[in-house]
Amino acid sequence: MILMRTSNVQHRLQTNVIMAFLGITTAASAAPTITVTMTNDTVDFGGLQQIPDLPGPDGQVSFREACIAASNTIGPETIAFAIPQSPVNEWSGGVAILFMDYSAFVLTDDETIVDFTTQTAFTGDTNPTGAEVGVRCAPLSSSPAIFVSGNRCVIKGFGRVSYAGHGIQLAGNDNRVIGCTISGALYSGVYINNGFDGPPASGNIVGGTAPGEGNVLSAGNHGVRIDTPAANNIVIGNTLSGTYAGIAVRGNPYTGSPFGNRIGGPTPEERNIIAGAGRYGEEGFPDGAQIELVRAVDTLIEGNYIGTTPDGLAPAPSQRGPAGVEVADCTGTIIRNNVIGGIRVVGVNHYSGQLFGAGIAVVSVNTSTIDTVIENNIIGADPTGENAVPNLYGISAWPFTSRNLPYGTLIRNNRIAFNERAGVRVQSLVTEVTMTGNSIAENGLLGIDLLDNTATPGVTPNDTGDGDSGANGLQNFPVLTSATTSGTSTLVEGTLNSSANTAFNLEFFANDGCDPSGHGEGEFPLGGTVVTTNASGDAAFSVVIPSGTAVGQFVTALATHAVSGNTSEFSMCQPVAAIEPVVGDIDGDGDVDMDDSAMFVNVLLGVDTEAGHVTAADVNADGTADAKDTQDFVGLLMGA
Repeated sequence: MILMRTSNVQHRLQTNVIMAFLGITTAASAAPTITVTMTNDTVDFGGLQQIPDLPGPDGQVSFREACIAASNTIGPETIAFAIPQSPVNEWSGGVAILFMDYSAFVLTDDETIVDFTTQTAFTGDTNPTGAEVGVRCAPLSSSPAIFVSGNRCVIKGFGRVSYAGHGIQLAGNDNRVIGCTISGALYSGVYINNGFDGPPASGNIVGGTAPGEGNVLSAGNHGVRIDTPAANNIVIGNTLSGTYAGIAVRGNPYTGSPFGNRIGGPTPEERNIIAGAGRYGEEGFPDGAQIELVRAVDTLIEGNYIGTTPDGLAPAPSQRGPAGVEVADCTGTIIRNNVIGGIRVVGVNHYSGQLFGAGIAVVSVNTSTIDTVIENNIIGADPTGENAVPNLYGISAWPFTSRNLPYGTLIRNNRIAFNERAGVRVQSLVTEVTMTGNSIAENGLLGIDLLDNTATPGVTPNDTGDGDSGANGLQNFPVLTSATTSGTSTLVEGTLNSSANTAFNLEFFANDGCDPSGHGEGEFPLGGTVVTTNASGDAAFSVVIPSGTAVGQFVTALATHAVSGNTSEFSMCQPVAAIEPVVGDIDGDGDVDMDDSAMFVNVLLGVDTEAGHVTAADVNADGTADAKDTQDFVGLLMGA
């Protein structure tokens, strides 16, 4: 039925009749709803091909007609579904299959909602494992099933897609994809890209934090793919996998970089589960990553479970991608508050028996990777940090060639434990990898392994003057000569030999056991100090750390060049002994000096009531720290 347009009044009456027939809401407070009633890819309505022109002569509304009408009608609209379960050949496994005969279903108008869950309300839950509506393209096409160039649109509850390029492509801004279960042999489940010539697709959100808003995207190459010049898009609350990666954020040398995109967030509701991605490539070499970043700028990866089961307690089954997060040729990447485990892959065929895997891989291929921050993650353990979910390596930094190198990698405040080999491995030529505040423990090999030019794993001995070369310049580690504890503080003494007249940050750690190499790891950060070497490259230190250790524990140390940021391997273990009490030594450093004076006064004034300090201030041993101790304390201070 094609309407004759004789006047605005007649048109409005005809519109109301047709909307009532189709179940289209006309209340001023609600957007009109177009209900799809067939699976065929038919367009037979005429006029301006707006909502009032539906349906065509066949009396039915196809999905393509609904998209055309919504795109041609100004204002927000909702596309709903009420497809009968007959004929049976248009259904497969409880899913109504929309036929896509020649090109993508396109939405160009703003604020269009496509709600596939309305089909569930119409027929019931005919597909308990996913959505009730999917798409099959005939013939094979590289275009997406649904192409959204409008803004502020919502795609909800979409299902599997066959023989298309992508499930959904978001080319506009501020669109949302929620509650979808997209599978199929696709390039991606959701693709965010507006082409190379248009403005960036930005502000789009894949997933959400409310119940049912997360997507399950396991389609083809990538669950989600974000390509340049897409910017400031968000992926939250989803379960993601793919043949190559669960999610890929990709730039290229010709059109630039995607920037400011976020994967996950600071709340549990924003967490993505990204696991099980990857494949075996040529001759059995494992390929792929759970998260792949290539030439991306200012990407934030936060709060996700990567490589694990949804509870974070075990490796995900069928894991083939040898990287949890791969950062390649990127700038300004932040990886924080994630749980990353289970990245350990065994090769097949010609690589049979060989092991691959790193929780985080910072690499350079065609250009340098710069300013990567890795902080507050749990790498190799469950969310408590106490139970093993090992990767082969925790973190690995390496260059693909000698021409382009990673620079400015900061690894801080992470728990890196239980990994099968090194906690952190830095390949030769890579420099500026700074490590601070981490808890590194119970890894199979070294906690930190800096490789020399032979790439031989294991402890790299110090050299006089630190003139050798390799990973992080093979920065010399401190040599500890003693570690003693008062119970409330720890005195660490030792030396550092490195480049002359240079400042170094020293950091100390307590460990319940010593590594078999004798060089320990660093389970409990204690604090640190700054030393400056003399003209011979030597610095001695005697540091009181206001953190108690236990007799029988072991102290280790790291040295970091204050300018370059190069961090050393761990020092040899130094067993902790008890400090022999010294009368008047209130700060527990073994000497009575001016550092004790202010503490003595605070004890007398009652400001400092710590039991050990009060005992040390009782110089005359009469059982009370008071003014009577002053003369004796001054005598000790003056060396009398």
